[in-house]
Amino acid sequence: MGFFTRFGDGVADPLPLSGLNKRRVRALAAHLGAPPQLVNKVPTADLENLVPLRSDEDACGVTYDQIKFPRSKEIDEAARRRIVDAYFSTAHKRSLP
Repeated sequence: MGFFTRFGDGVADPLPLSGLNKRRVRALAAHLGAPPQLVNKVPTADLENLVPLRSDEDACGVTYDQIKFPRSKEIDEAARRRIVDAYFSTAHKRSLP
């Protein structure tokens, strides 16, 4: 959805979790014994200066369950459009330098 800064949080040599979505990272963390409060923490990018700890879902206007829509048939049109628009408008962030 675009909460990624090119040459910021995406700049590192090893990125062991880069190919995993939040669902898979949570499953891996639980499997490795991470504390439940960490595994189930509501994701916040904290990019909102006037709204600290605003959830990513609230900031993006869609839920993580809606984001998985290519695998799920049930999604409303507004959420689908928001996700597709975000995907195409952030394509430059997914290209190699």
